[in-house]
Amino acid sequence: MSTRTATGNLAADPEVVQAGSIQITKLRVIENTGEYRQGTWQAHHTPTTHFVEARFELGGNAAASLRKGDAVIVTGREHTTSWGTEGNTQYGRVIDADSIGADLARATVTITRNTRVDRQ
Repeated sequence: MSTRTATGNLAADPEVVQAGSIQITKLRVIENTGEYRQGTWQAHHTPTTHFVEARFELGGNAAASLRKGDAVIVTGREHTTSWGTEGNTQYGRVIDADSIGADLARATVTITRNTRVDRQ
């Protein structure tokens, strides 16, 4: 798996799903990509969609903090996943998030620290 960093805006509110005994928070990040040509920024016509999954405290904090339209930066390990039935299998790329944060170039935030729970 390769490490990937994506910046963009959330396409929808985070979705929390149950997978066995853990919760997974799913995000869709829309990245407006482009490139400089002859000194001028040329936006690509179609933005890139990144599918992101976050687990444990990271997923819970993302679900509690983020909403549709928020500017974010996501770093994690990217891999290919598949779904569907045999003969109708589809493939997609997913980033397993290691970090998710607000993009402070495009937003301000107020940080609230989590209360630490000592584990015995």
